[in-house]
Amino acid sequence: MSNKRLLFIPVSSPEGIGEYMRSLQLAHSLTSEYGNSLNIHFILNKHTTYAKSCPFPTLLLNQSATKENTHVCQFIEQYKPDVVLFDCAGRAEQMKAAKNVGAKVIFISQHAKKRAKGLKLNRAGLIDTHWVVQPDYCIDPLSWYEKLKLSMFPLAYPANVGPFTVFASAQQKSDALTRYHLKEKEFFIVNAGSGGHTVSGVNCADLYFQAGLIIAKQTGLKGVVVFGPNYTKSLPKTDELICLPSQKGIDFLALLSQAKIALLSAGDTLLQAIALQTPTIACAISKDQNERVARCEATGVAIQAELDILDITQKIEDLLFEPNYNNTVGQYKSLESVHSFDVITKGVKALLIGNKL
Repeated sequence: MSNKRLLFIPVSSPEGIGEYMRSLQLAHSLTSEYGNSLNIHFILNKHTTYAKSCPFPTLLLNQSATKENTHVCQFIEQYKPDVVLFDCAGRAEQMKAAKNVGAKVIFISQHAKKRAKGLKLNRAGLIDTHWVVQPDYCIDPLSWYEKLKLSMFPLAYPANVGPFTVFASAQQKSDALTRYHLKEKEFFIVNAGSGGHTVSGVNCADLYFQAGLIIAKQTGLKGVVVFGPNYTKSLPKTDELICLPSQKGIDFLALLSQAKIALLSAGDTLLQAIALQTPTIACAISKDQNERVARCEATGVAIQAELDILDITQKIEDLLFEPNYNNTVGQYKSLESVHSFDVITKGVKALLIGNKL
C-alpha cells in the first residue's frame, strides 16, 4: 500500500505565525507516530522566515496561498493528497480541487469571520470537518442565519474545540529549565507573537523587550524574551534578560507552562497560556485579537493591557499583588480547561485511515 499523503495549507504571512505553528506541531505529532508511512507536504509564502526552515517538503509561493489560486490547484492535482488541511486559508476552488482527487478536506478557523468563510454556500459539500480553535467564551454563538444554512445545505458544522496546545512531558519541562538555568515559577516569559508585527511603526517585539527590562527590575524575577522567527533585527545584548530568537513549539510551551507570569500577544499563545494555567497579561497587536483578549478578560482568565510600556508594567505589578495572583490561578481551576490537541490529532488520523484504506 502506498504512503498516505497529508497536505498543510496554513495562512502564511511575514506578520503572523500561529497557523503555521499549529500545522507544524500537528505534523510533528503525526510523524512521530506514523514515521515514513506518512508523506507530509506544506504550501507556504516564501517571504516568511520560517518557510526556509520548514522541516517538511514545501511548495513556496510568491504570496499567500489564497492569492495563488491556480498554482495551489495545480499542485493539489499533481500531489493527489489523501487529506488537505486548510488552516484559516483556502478558497472554494482549492477545496474543489482537493475533492476532485478524492481528498478529505479539513478547515480550521479561529474567529467568527473565518468561521463564516467555512459556512459560505460555495463551500457546501467541500469541507468534511470544520474545527474552531477557540473555547466557547471566546467566540459568538452561530447566528440564526448560519444555523439555517447548516440545516439546509451540506456544510460541515463548526465545532469549538479550544486552542491546539501540546503539553510538555515532565522530562521536557525539566530540560527547558536546566537549559536556561531557571526554576519553576521564578521567572516570567515574554513573546509578542512571530516578531513581525508593528503598530504605529514600532515593532511589538522591541516594545515587549523594553517592558521585560522593567518587569525584571520591578519583580526580581528572571525574564525570558522570545522574539519570534519573523524578527529580522539582531537580538539586543543584555545581562538582565535571556533573549531567544525563537523556540520550537514544545520548548516554548514547556517554558510557558512553568513561568510565574507571561506577557503575550492576544494570538494563539494567549489561549495556550490559559490552557496551561499561566497567568497572563496580553495586548492586542493585530485587529483580529481585540475581541479575543476582551472576552478572555471578561471571563477572568487573562488581563488586557494597552500596547504601552507603562500600562503593561503596571498591570504586571497589579497581577503579582496578592490576592490578585491566587485569585487568577483559582479562576483557571474553576474553568474547564478546553484544548484541542487530542480532538484534532485523532480526527486527522481517522480521516487518513478512512480514506483509501
